[in-house]
Amino acid sequence: MLAEQRRQQIMLELQRVGQARTRQLAELFEVSEVTIRSDLEIMDAKKQLIKTHGGAIALPSDSPAAAFEERMQRNFDAKRRIAQMAARQIIDNQSIVFDSGSTLLQVAMQMPPVNNVVVATTAMNIAQHLMYRPGLDVHMIGGRVFPSTVSTIVQDSDKAVGGLVAHQAFVGAHAIDQAFDVVDVSEDIARTKRNLVRMARRVVLVADSSKFDIGASSKAFSLSRVDLIITDSNMPHSIRHRLDKLGVEVRYA
Repeated sequence: MLAEQRRQQIMLELQRVGQARTRQLAELFEVSEVTIRSDLEIMDAKKQLIKTHGGAIALPSDSPAAAFEERMQRNFDAKRRIAQMAARQIIDNQSIVFDSGSTLLQVAMQMPPVNNVVVATTAMNIAQHLMYRPGLDVHMIGGRVFPSTVSTIVQDSDKAVGGLVAHQAFVGAHAIDQAFDVVDVSEDIARTKRNLVRMARRVVLVADSSKFDIGASSKAFSLSRVDLIITDSNMPHSIRHRLDKLGVEVRYA
């Protein structure tokens, strides 16, 4: 089991039982207590749990971090397959922009070793995950913090990261309505997504099939603005047929 997978399982265990001792977690995951203590320190720094003397406790269920973790676990297998396919789009000598969201964090986790890649992101958890990776020059896109998405709000794409024009932008979606518009319940987030799209020459949308045919009040952009859609193989045939007519490349993970 990889470290990130183990930490996700630690999170699930804490959500189930509320708290756990380091020794219990070490026995459960068949690793040393030193390894578990390291996991808990990393997860505490990311505000994913509260580390205590000899163990850890789960965050309150109504905290923004706990809500984000719940979204991470929703359709986890599909998101991981999508992320693995999306991560293969990232190559050496590029500049890329990352939107925030649970699927985008998975893309960051799946990113292969690369050299000379500039990463700009609104997502604090993505920046935190990537900032120590060799071969990357990581930048936070500044703005007002939006706690529920662990990210910043981009008001002006021309001023973001010194006017960076990226090779690729990886964006997610709260929902995609029947008109194939990416929509959100927050106008601030919808505007941020529009600005991230404007920053890039190529746009890759990552969204699992559960996001389709759902409405929301604020339009971010149309799917016709996207160069590549990566979704999962559980997509209903009726929506696949409509996507085929859109004229945008679609890949099913």
